[in-house]
Amino acid sequence: MAYGITIEEAGDVELYRFGRSKQIFRGPKPDLTAPYLTFIGGSEPFGKFVLEPYPKLVQNRIGTTCVNLGTPGAGPGFFLKDPVVLETCSRSTRCFVQVMDVAPLSNRMYAVYPRRNMRLRSVSGALRSLYPQVDFSGFRYVSAMIRKLKEVDSEAYKVVLAEQRSAWLARMLELLLDIETAKTLLWIRPEGGSGLSQSVTQEMIDVLAPHVDNIMTISIDVPNNRGKGLAVLNRDTGWMTRAAHAEIARVISEDLQALQPQKRPA
Repeated sequence: MAYGITIEEAGDVELYRFGRSKQIFRGPKPDLTAPYLTFIGGSEPFGKFVLEPYPKLVQNRIGTTCVNLGTPGAGPGFFLKDPVVLETCSRSTRCFVQVMDVAPLSNRMYAVYPRRNMRLRSVSGALRSLYPQVDFSGFRYVSAMIRKLKEVDSEAYKVVLAEQRSAWLARMLELLLDIETAKTLLWIRPEGGSGLSQSVTQEMIDVLAPHVDNIMTISIDVPNNRGKGLAVLNRDTGWMTRAAHAEIARVISEDLQALQPQKRPA
């Protein structure tokens, strides 16, 4: 059964359910009988506010089926819960694993829902002790809680961030080991602007490096307060714009073409 969402620039877009958990992904449902590439990650590959997110643009460029398994708000734990999705990734020619955020992931400070990683499930006694002045009963989403914790005590939040990073590394390593095919770690890094938080560090990427075939770092310039820079993030939604998806697709496509074996002259 197909579902639909409204895309700001083009109207309705088809969705479909897939995997053991019947999670919703962007359609149309792909044909997995021919060689294909897979893309897993969070909001970026899903591309809610664009007609063609970067996996689809890569498919248009190179002519190979690109399976978009991006899910808004997903952390690495989301994909570890679905063996059908993992098998689909392992059967692909190459899997592009996005560097996802550290927040939507259960750790020793808080737990998230397995299928809705941005939804806050519970808070541990350790976090309550760290922030005795915070009433956690009103938080439904991890993002809202994190903003409040930073606002109340930025020093105490360093303890939370360290736990987030530790859990993230463990789950990312597990995910990479479970995907049994060529893997590209895709790190989309916003740069410039103001107030940008880099929760994933280069040191964390270096830990993952031995477990992937290559790492692709794509920096996208975020406009500063005066509006300078490429408009890659929608100011109202915070989602990547069509220009950002086009640039990411260009870099990925060129990298894939470079990886193809060169034909020897006759």
